[in-house]
Parts: sequence; structure tokens; C-alpha cells
Amino acid sequence: GGGNPASPCPPAAVRHPPSSLLGSEGAQGRMSTNEEVKMGSKVVILGKRKGTVRFIGTTAFGPGEWVGIELDKPTGTHDGLANGHRYFTCPPGHGVYVQRQGVLPSTSWQAAASQIQSLLRGRKDRQETDYKRAFQTWNAMDMEEESQFLDQSATITRVEHMLRAYHPASSATPNGNSAVALSISGGLSPNSMDWGADIQIEPGYEGPHITWPLTLSTVENVLHHIRTKPEIAIHKKYVAEVVGRACDLMGKQLKDSVYDMAVPSGSDGKLVICGDTHGQLADFLWVLKQNGEPSPTTGYLLNGDVADRGEDASEILMISLLYKLLYPDNVMINRGNHENLEMNRRALEHGGGFFDECKRKYDATIFMMFQQLFEIFPLATVVSKRVFVVHGGLFRRDGVLVQHIRTINRRRQCPTSTEAIEDALMFDCMWADPQDFPGVSRAAHRGANCIRFGPDVTKRFLGNNSLSLCIRSHEVPNSLRGFEDKHDGRLITVFTASNYCGQTGNYGAVVIFHSDMSYTVEEHMAPSLDSLVQEYSHSGMTPSRTDEPVKQVTAEDMNASMDKMNADIMEKLRQKIVQHKDDLWWYWMQVDTQSTGLVPAAIWRQGMASALQLELPWFNIQKTMVTVDKDGMVDYKKFLESVNLDLEVTGFEEGWENKVVLKFYESLLRSDLTLKQTLDMFDQDGDGKVSPLEFKQALACAEADLPEAQVNAILRVIDRDANGMLNVSDFLDRFQVVYSLASGGGIKMDEATRSLMNQVGRKLLGARSRVDTFKKIDLNGDGYIDESEFVAAMNSLKMPELTAQQSKKLWQVVDVNGDGHLNYFEFAQAFEVVDTSASGEKAMKGIVDSILASLQKNQMTLAFAFRYFDPKGEGRVLRDDFKAGLRALNASQKGSHSVTDAQLEVLVDYMDSDKDGNIDYQEFLDCFSRTGSASARTSSGGGEVAPTPPKRSSQSHQM
Repeated sequence: GGGNPASPCPPAAVRHPPSSLLGSEGAQGRMSTNEEVKMGSKVVILGKRKGTVRFIGTTAFGPGEWVGIELDKPTGTHDGLANGHRYFTCPPGHGVYVQRQGVLPSTSWQAAASQIQSLLRGRKDRQETDYKRAFQTWNAMDMEEESQFLDQSATITRVEHMLRAYHPASSATPNGNSAVALSISGGLSPNSMDWGADIQIEPGYEGPHITWPLTLSTVENVLHHIRTKPEIAIHKKYVAEVVGRACDLMGKQLKDSVYDMAVPSGSDGKLVICGDTHGQLADFLWVLKQNGEPSPTTGYLLNGDVADRGEDASEILMISLLYKLLYPDNVMINRGNHENLEMNRRALEHGGGFFDECKRKYDATIFMMFQQLFEIFPLATVVSKRVFVVHGGLFRRDGVLVQHIRTINRRRQCPTSTEAIEDALMFDCMWADPQDFPGVSRAAHRGANCIRFGPDVTKRFLGNNSLSLCIRSHEVPNSLRGFEDKHDGRLITVFTASNYCGQTGNYGAVVIFHSDMSYTVEEHMAPSLDSLVQEYSHSGMTPSRTDEPVKQVTAEDMNASMDKMNADIMEKLRQKIVQHKDDLWWYWMQVDTQSTGLVPAAIWRQGMASALQLELPWFNIQKTMVTVDKDGMVDYKKFLESVNLDLEVTGFEEGWENKVVLKFYESLLRSDLTLKQTLDMFDQDGDGKVSPLEFKQALACAEADLPEAQVNAILRVIDRDANGMLNVSDFLDRFQVVYSLASGGGIKMDEATRSLMNQVGRKLLGARSRVDTFKKIDLNGDGYIDESEFVAAMNSLKMPELTAQQSKKLWQVVDVNGDGHLNYFEFAQAFEVVDTSASGEKAMKGIVDSILASLQKNQMTLAFAFRYFDPKGEGRVLRDDFKAGLRALNASQKGSHSVTDAQLEVLVDYMDSDKDGNIDYQEFLDCFSRTGSASARTSSGGGEVAPTPPKRSSQSHQM
């Protein structure tokens, strides 16, 4: 009703879910004309429960004939006494009264059919339950990826401060980054009307042309081109001109951060409000087909998140902007959390993709033009003074007025800190979500500083601002419908991208307001883009509206959608597990005190939830990821060793992994300790055993400065006794194995020398440990072996083939640094241990994986650091700048650094493989994106998977 502005609006469009989703039983079938229900008959109730008739007749329960039944199983509710009335007697829990139309003789064909239908309904109910569970898990993982953007913001801030402190002249970008500042520092003209003027059209260009002043015919030609040849991008000259003119128009039109928009007048006037489209061109073209293009009588409001996740956001933006320039008052785009530079820079597989789209179709300069446009978009729109439209939601602060939103400085990147009131309001506009209970709560699943707001918040905000309804977007409704109404009808979520990311099978929807402020919600499942292109190629300039019901889907479609979501879930989980592998090892090893490698299944689930900080259906996930043995145990060691990043690290010269691991061992070689110092360093209490703590303390004493994750990777593969201790001699042997493998066989020598060294080693060591052998050779007991002691040891072997000259040559080989003596590690380096346990390979892999996992986890911060030195977005920086970015990340991590300085040097050396002093950091960052992901084109519509669809609604509602 329109009387009280704060009163709830009528429920919009379809309000009744399909019967298959109700989970309730209705009366099935009618009595057979040939077989009657009689006293003592065996019957079936509602196709499910079986029993014997004990009563037939009228009752006090209600009109009509009732049947009293004694059930075969105790699934009833009484013993014949119901509501104070008894019409028969049976054992407790076996009695039930049913209206006669719900009862069938057990021998009738209707009963058999009813039972079959009941089984099928149960199977479909289970499938839909599994489907929704898969979606909710997928959605939780999707939100977790977005939350990483917010969680890394604090690290990015620390990195920025360090870079500004130590490299103040390297970037022209001022504090408080804005797209305007970034663009100007990159050489873009501050006057957007000049954009595109210096770009030439190549003779072979096959796309549409745009001339000024703009005409409807020109816009229709561009739209027709996108409808029929979307694979041919509009020339970047025209994109630059359109975006530049849109920036100029909207900058003048928007006096503040809230836009006031009216529904076009007249009997056929309407305003179409779209939710997230996320680059899914098929959905946007479908909406235009069904509702008509923008015109003097048809307005469009896109409620943010046009960018990212799909392949064709630039086409959606170009269509919208062209019509905006043609009909300035009838088209607007609100800003969403994905209209954001850092979010857009992320790979499509990690929730971004718009930067890659612009680079693929145009260049980095066009991307920065779009970023300036995004900062001009309003934070919210008020429709006809009655409806508040915002991408995310309402606010953590009480008493917020629309006027407060108007005064926000929006011409900047969305803040990630919410300490200042203005920053909190801007943040909530793009990130807030509703909840069913009153008040405001933290939304940890969304990321740092995100909130949820309750129905009381919505009611107060609308009442305080004399508004009737709030429309927001930002998330796929859990019902998998294209819309969802909450808060007593005062709040509607609308999401336009159907079959989101080509996986979820959800409906899309739009809200359509008419000139009298009544509104309808229309849901859809967009056909694939290819099928739309084919249709448009035959239908001419203006395709007609389709009034066919939304496509029914099959069980096979639903299974296909679940398979896609589950595959994506497993891939995302694999990456999370690798990033938190050290935490998982620690959690499960606290329980597995005997080092069996096994933990109870429940402990496995608890460890996953604790280390990954994800609330997921771990019981179901466990069935897919691991095997639970007959004793209810999980082999966590086998599980963790099997989960790896499996990255193809491009840009590196071959052998970088070995070199990185070498730096680990060489830090100890450089310390040049005596044997006693070496043993004391590792075995501080002198008990002949090395505890993990002593190992870590030893590395600290040696000033090795090794990241804890790398240290733990070696510790995990060295055998321990029942008390978790390591024999010191075995430990040193095993530690050397890792180095030997990394170095490609220890000290470099020719084959003849190596053969002789192996013979010497076998005779020299015999059955003794290398520690005992070292002590025997060290005649003066100073903890080192000098040349004379080494030669004396060679002579004692009495090997005819080992001449004095050969002994001297062996000494020159083993004294790697030429200082005239061997410390224990140099000696161990010369006389290798044969590794039969493959622990060396595992440790090497563990070290490399810990480095890659840390770099992947922080790739957004690294991207920021590299772009600090690359304001033009060319994707390349000087090697010293690349190194400075890595060092800034290391220094920002508060004691949990990813790599040592020495390892960092290796990464830089191997990245600059052509030694030209420049490094392609974009290639480096791209290697951390998932390989083998589905083509983004498949996410543009799809229309093949959905829950049971609703009927099309044409029901109107009055505001």
C-alpha cells in the first residue's frame, strides 16, 4: 500500500515455490471403482505407509468420510485415541486417521503407482537437497575467494608504506589511490573528452563504426553487431571515445553520490532494474529482448557488478553507455564491489577477470579508462523518491539518511577499513548482506569488516527516509531463484546472471517498475550466447519478445551442474589445503602422538574446519577427499602428501627449484662450524637425540633465517622414534640427502673422480656413521679436517688405485671454498648417503611447495607491489623493482616470511632468463591461476541447468 511510506511492499512476483521443493505429501490418487476399502482391508496411505483398516465412517475431526488404520510399523501418532475421540484401538504408535481419498487398497494398481511416485519424489527430493548443498558449498568457497581481497588489504597497506619509504621516486601515484591519479601517472589525458582522439582505425577493422553526434541508428548498429558477431570486439578508439564521453556526462549529471531517477511516464513507461550480470552477455541480451532496449519510455538501472567472472563485461558496458549517451535520464549503473581496480586485476579463476578481458580485447589504457568511469558511478539510486537501490545493502551505523550517502567522496577506490564513518558507509553500500534476525552482525564469510543487517535495520532506514522498498543484489539467493524477498517484503535481492559462472544452475531475474509504481519480477534462464547469436542473425535488427515458459530441466541437467560445482569446489579446496598445509600437519600431529600418520575421521574434519577457517559440510566432503578405514581412521599423511599446487611456473629457467633448496643448506655451510659445534648446535642437551625444537633453535643459532614452513617441510620427512625424537647422526645424514638432491649430486666432479670418490666413501665409512668417521679422521680433535689429516685417511685405506696425486686431487675437490679445512657439512657433501626412503625428494618438494603456496596466497599483494613500479600497466618491471616487490612482501608478513633473501635472489635470477634486466611480472602472476579451467565463454548464459522452474509471472504490485 502507498499510504504509509515505511510499510512493507506486497510480495513480488512468484511467491510459491514449485511443489517438488515443498518436501510435503499431498493426497495421492482416488479409490479404485473396482476395489473398495473395507474393514480389515490391507491399504496404503499416501503411497507410503501400509496398514489394516479398523474404522470407516464420520468423525469429529472434520467433514467427509474418515478411515482409521492400524499401521504395520509404529510410525503413527496414537493408539486410536485422537483429540479425545476413540473410534478403534491398536498398539501405541500404530494408529492414524486419514481422509478416505488418501487411502488405497494395497493390491490396486493405483497403490502401486502411488508407491512408485513416492519413491521417485523421495529420489528427487534427495537430488535437490544434494544440489542445494553443492551450491551452498560452492557459494561459500566463492565468497571466501572474495574475502581474500579484503583480508589482504592490510598487507597491501603495509607493503605500500614500505615501498613509499624506500622507493619514493619510483611511482607518481599519491596516497589514497584513485583511478584518476593512476591514469594520469600512466600518461592518460585528464580530459576524458580527448580519449581516443589519437587512436587510428586499422584498414582491416570489421566491426561497427561510431560517429558523433550520436544517433539512434548508430547505437542500433552497434547493438546488432554485438548480438550477431560478439567475437569481433569494438575498436578501442570507439571504446575510448564512448567511455570518455560517458565520464564527462555522468560527472556533470551526478552532483553527489546518489542518483535520483524517475520511472518513465506514460501508460507504457517502465524501468528495468538488473542485478549482477558479471560479464554474462547472454543474460543482458535476453533482458533487452524481453523488455526492449532503453528508450524515452523504457529506462534501465544496472545495480553493479557488471565486471568480472564473465568474458563480455565490456560489451554490456558499451551497450549501456551508448544508450546512456542517447537517453541520459533513462540509463544508470550503480557501483558494485566488482567495479574495483584491485578486484578486476585478479584472474577470472579467482573472482576477477575484467583486466584480462580488457587486455585481450583492447589494452591496459582502456582498462584504466573504465576504472575512472567506475569511480563516477553512484553508490545508490533512489527511484521516484520511493525505492532505494544499492548493490550491497544497508548500514552498520544507526540513523543513516540518504543525505549522508550523498555527501560521500566516491571518486576513489572502495575503502577496506571501516573506522571512519564515511568509509564504513561506502563499504556497506557495496559489501553488506541481509540476515533474518534483528540487528547487525559480522559476516566473516565475506571477509574483514563485512556485516549483515537485520529486518529492523531495513525498517528504520526506510521509515527515516520516507521510502517504501530497498532493492539490492550482490549474491545468488540460496533458493537459486533470480530474486528473494526478505524483511517482511521491504527488501528484495535481484540477481540477473542465470546459471552463474556456467555452474550453479540458478535463475536470473529483473525487477520492472511501471509508471504507476506497480512492479513485477521476471525470472529467466538465458539460452547460450551461441544460440542467441544464431537467432539474432536470422531475426533482423529487433528480435521479438518470447513468452514461452521458462525451460524445464531434467535430472541429468541437475547432475551436470552438481558435477561442475563439485569439481570447482575440490579445486579451490586443493589450493586452500596447500596454502594451509603447515597448519594441517600441526593440527593432526598434535593428536597423532605416535607418528602413525592416522587420525580419527572426526579429527580430520575438525582439522580441516580449523585450519582452513571454512564452515562447510565436511562430512560429505570427507567422503570425496579421503578414505576412512574400517577402524574409522584417516591417513592424513598420505592425504597431505598427495595434495599439491601442480603449478606450471612459467618464466623461470629450468632448475630454479633445486637452486632455491640449495640456499637452505648453504646457509649452514657458510657458518663453518666445527664438528662439536655442529653437534652441540643440533643436540643442545647432549642426549644423542634431536627434537624438532632443537632443530629450529639450531637454525636460529646458525642465523639461517629460514621460513618456518620450509623448516617444517624437512622435519616432517625425517624418521623419528616413538617420542618424536631423531637420532643425531641419522638426522645429519638425512639432512645432507636433501642438499645432495638439490645440488644434483653434491659436489660437481667428473665421472672418473666421482667413481673414485664413491669407492673411497664405501671403504672410509664402512658400517660407521659419518659423524664417527669424521671424528676418526680429525686426528687433532679441533673439529675440522685439514689436508694432512685427509691425506693420512686416504693412505690408511691402502687402495692401490689411490695415488698421492689422486688423493691431492680429491682434497681439492672436497675443499669447496678453498679455506684449507673441511667442516662437517663439507665432509658430508663429499661422501653422500644413499637415500632409500625418498625422504629427500619429499623434503625438496615440501620446501618448493611452501614457497609457491605462500606466493600464490599473496599474489594480490605482489601484483600491487609490482604495479607500484609500473603505472602504465605494461606488465614488466626492472629486475631490481621486481626484487623490491618481493622484499616488501617478505617484510610485511610479520615474521612469517615466504622466502629467504638468498632464495629471493634465486627467484629473480631465474625469472630474468634472458638477462635483459626486465621481468615479465604478469607472466609470473598468471602461473598461479588455475590451469584447465572452463572457458569463460561457457559462463555467458548457458541455460542448461536449473532447479524446477517457476511459471512466468505477470502479477503486478502496487507501491
